[in-house]
Amino acid sequence: MSRIESFLDVTHRDAVSALKAWRLWTMLGWNDIRQRYRRSTLGPFWITLSVAFFIGVLGVIYSRIFHVNAETYLPFLTVGYVTWGFISQVINESCGAFQEGERLIKQIRLPYGLYVLRVVWRNFIIFLHTIVIFIPVALLFRVSPGLTAFLVVPGLVLLLANLGWVALMLAILAARFRDITQIVATLTQIMLFATPIMWPVSTLGGSTWIAEVNPLYHLIELVRAPLLGDAPTPLSWAVAIGMLAAGSALALLLLNRAAKRIVFWV
Repeated sequence: MSRIESFLDVTHRDAVSALKAWRLWTMLGWNDIRQRYRRSTLGPFWITLSVAFFIGVLGVIYSRIFHVNAETYLPFLTVGYVTWGFISQVINESCGAFQEGERLIKQIRLPYGLYVLRVVWRNFIIFLHTIVIFIPVALLFRVSPGLTAFLVVPGLVLLLANLGWVALMLAILAARFRDITQIVATLTQIMLFATPIMWPVSTLGGSTWIAEVNPLYHLIELVRAPLLGDAPTPLSWAVAIGMLAAGSALALLLLNRAAKRIVFWV
């Protein structure tokens, strides 16, 4: 079998088959949420309350530090921080996706992409729980995005798709090299402050390129800008689509090389 045929075979067997098995990974994701909050009264809404408290305190303090009106800053911070929380959780948890599914991997042959989609799905559920914080914030500060808000749908699709290939690559690399987990955890902490989440791009003055060269900024803007009533820039769309094309190809190539070894790595 040629390399191209092998690549296409792995792509179909793992990537396509994983998407077709959506009932299984959605069920596993829901079960993870239920197990995590099994004896909790509020369940995932504890995260919603903690994030809401964090945003409220941080919004009051940072709006004064950056000399920005709270009416403008709090909606900006709310959507940005909640979206960042979703991205960072997927990135961090994907490093243990295969180790988490070790028993299944060693007992039954399932698409490896399924374990990654499980991580993305359960964190998307938590994202839906926390993004509701924006509703009272928008009502309080009279944020009316109008029809522009519908752009959040393709923005979310692109965000989820990009997180899919990133999670797949990290799951493979972390299964082979366990130090990857610690490296990724450190980098995500650094990127929280290096990405325009808690600070507006306007504070950079003429140095907006610092934000524009950051791919995470563009992914967040695809969700944040429509909810705040602004259309994402063409650059943000182009970066997200370009990342999806190049990253997906790279992730599938890595899966093609590692598919037969993952069961021994976990």
